[in-house]
Parts: sequence; C-alpha cells; structure tokens
Amino acid sequence: MNLLNIIRGFDGELYDYFEKELERQFYSLSFIPDENSISPLCSATMGNVLINAQKNSAFAQQKTLEQLAAERICNLFDGEYANVKSITIEAASRVVFQALVERGDVVMSLDLRKKEHCNSESLAYRFVNFGIDPQTQHLDLDAIAQQAREMKPRLLIVSPINYPQTIDYERLADIAHEVGAVLWCDISQVAGLVTAGVIQSPLPHADIVTFTMQGALQGPRCSVIICKNKYSIAIERASLSYGHSTLGSSELATLCVRIREMQTDEYQQYCQAVIENATALAAGLKEGGMSLIGGGTESHFVVIDAKSCALSARGALESLADCGISVRNCQVLTGNPDIKFDAVRFSTLPVTTRGMRADQLHKLGLFIGKYLANPSAENEHALQQLVRDMTVVLPLFNGKWLCDVVKQNLEQSNYFSGQSDSTNIADRSRLSRIVHKAGQVLHHDHGHDHA
Repeated sequence: MNLLNIIRGFDGELYDYFEKELERQFYSLSFIPDENSISPLCSATMGNVLINAQKNSAFAQQKTLEQLAAERICNLFDGEYANVKSITIEAASRVVFQALVERGDVVMSLDLRKKEHCNSESLAYRFVNFGIDPQTQHLDLDAIAQQAREMKPRLLIVSPINYPQTIDYERLADIAHEVGAVLWCDISQVAGLVTAGVIQSPLPHADIVTFTMQGALQGPRCSVIICKNKYSIAIERASLSYGHSTLGSSELATLCVRIREMQTDEYQQYCQAVIENATALAAGLKEGGMSLIGGGTESHFVVIDAKSCALSARGALESLADCGISVRNCQVLTGNPDIKFDAVRFSTLPVTTRGMRADQLHKLGLFIGKYLANPSAENEHALQQLVRDMTVVLPLFNGKWLCDVVKQNLEQSNYFSGQSDSTNIADRSRLSRIVHKAGQVLHHDHGHDHA
C-alpha cells in the first residue's frame, strides 16, 4: 500500500513537498555519504508497533532491546563494550569528552575534527591540529609521534573524512599510549567498510570508537560509542549526566535490524563495490585533468585538489549542483599551519547503493574532470545529459544489495514495482515526464558531515 497516495488526497500541500524531494533524489546523483538511502528494511522497522511503546510502559523490553543492540555491535566490530544511548554523533562526542578529559586539557585532532562539538564552557579544551605532510599528502606518523611527545595530549582524535588513504591505527595507538593519551576514532563515514574488512579497522587498537548509524550506514537516527571495558563506567556516567538514558524502542529495534543486515553476504558485496567504484571514479577524474589529494583513494572518498580546477572549491560545488551532482567542498589541513588545501570531496556510497557500476563511475569521473578543468557550456551540457541518462534508470536503493529473504518479501508486496524509491512514495513515470520536459535537475542545500 502506498501511504503517501493517501496523503495526496488528504494534504496536497504536504504531498507536493514529498513529490519535489523525490524528484530531486531520483534525478540527481549524490556523492555525499550522509545522503545514502536508508535500508528499506530499516525504513519498515522504524514504523513498527514499538513506536507506540512509552519508556515507562515497556521498561523491561527497552532494556532487552538495548542489550541486544549492544551485543550485536560488539560482535560485529569486535568491541568490548557498546553504549547505544545517544541520538546524534554530536551528543555522543560530548559524552566522550565529558568522560575522558577535563577543561583545559590538550586534545590533538586530525584536521581539528570534533572541535566544532565543544561549544560550551564545560567543554573548553586546547585543540591542536595534526594533518598530512604537505608534500606527500599522506600522514607522517613519525612527525605525529614527535608532535605528541611535545604537546602531551590527553586525547588523540582520528576522524578521517578528508583522508582517503589507509590508516595505521595500531601505530597511532602506540603514539597515543606512549604519552598517556586515549585514542578516539570516529568512523561515522567508514564504519560499514570496516565491518566488511575492505579497509582497516581501528579496533582493537583504539580506546574509543564512535559512529552514527544514520546516513552512511543507512540505519536509524542514533549513534554508538564502543569503548574498552575500563572506560565503560565513565562513558555510562557521562551519558546519563547529559540526559541520554535510552533510545526509543523503535530506534533500538531498527538498530538491531541494521546490524544484522551488515552481516549479510550482500552487504559485503556492496562494500567491495563501493571501493571498486571509488577507484574507478578516481581514475576517471585524473584522466579528465584533476589532481587528487594523496594521489588516489583506498576508501570510498575521492578528494580533488581544487588547484587543478578552473573554479574555486565552492565554485566547483555550485557548478556541479547545476549539473545534478551533489558533493562537499572542504579544507584539508596539513602538518604545516601555513599550508592548507581547498578540496572537493566525493563519496561513492550513495551511487553504489543506487546500483552504479565501476565503468559508469569511470565515465562520469572523466566528464566531471573535463568540466571542472574547462567549465564551458559544451562540457556543462554534456555532463548534464550524462547525469540524466544515468539517473533515469536508477532506483534509490538497488534490490541486489538486499538479502534473499528480505528481497523476496518485498517483491511479494510489489515493493519494487514501478521502480519505487526506498519508501515507495510516488509514481515515478509521471515525475520522469516532469523532469525531461523541464530539461533540468533540481539542486539542493548542502549541510554538515556527521562525524
């Protein structure tokens, strides 16, 4: 049953909002990990009967669901202890700060990540940046070790949203522990790839690991803190002091479902395809004339050095939006405070979810590279046409990434009929006529990374 068709008859004004958003998502390509389409199974689970259960009327069930979620997370990530009480990654981050460091302590952070979450007097720390070597554009671990000895931080933070290369977490843990610091890794953007084993895991080396389930991981709106047992009491105490007693039953159930999905063969195949697509996109961009930070990628991120573009990083973002392509612009800090790289960042998570292949990403990267090197009307038109040709046949969530039992049940309920989106909300054929008649793709606002 298409519930939003009921809304169309009941509240036409609201339905118009859904229709426009569906049109935007179908006929543009997002390379923003936070815009990765939610799992259809998670979408269904979030609307289950547990949403009616109040905390005070389902306390025993709440505890059971919370324990089940924590156990599944520890098993999947090989963690010692998991806290699943925070809704947002910002809230989870403040819990970690409150539990582990005191006002005025030195915090060393890759690209100064997490500083933006410290916005109160009780979270006032001395942040020190560490970054890539400006020449090699890779992390110089010897230089980082020397910096740590000099600065003596209480906390060493690694949140690699602008670093697409392999990270030696074991060495970073040694660096942190040598100076008495705690190693905290936020893997919100790469946690799925970690579980699939296609990139390095910070566990068991890191003391604290955090990530959000929303966006890149295609799950519910909640965040996870994994820690070593010796920090569990401090984390729980800080969590409760900030008012994070428990998530709702519906969120916990959806979290359990998503963790189970991440253990399927189909999810492993998806993660492998994400890496292959990133490699292909990087190759296409370089053929189109782009220079990449670090020379390439070993993750789902591909980061263009804006100096190779004919536009600024912001200009590249806006010009690509006009072509129906959503990206992030960012600033990559280095070990030299006087040298920074303006950059344009791509993630292949969302387009892989839609079913794009490596050969398509290579071709798209080539067209994007040519356009950013020479933003002529001819190159712009060619890129716009390529995006339209690619998106017209793409669902928002490709069924091949679902395990057989889920796929079979969705097919029996006609979920995939008409190439519906992941919430089955509108008639796509009518939208197709709208978009092709207009001959353009809507663009949209760009928010902040969840990390």
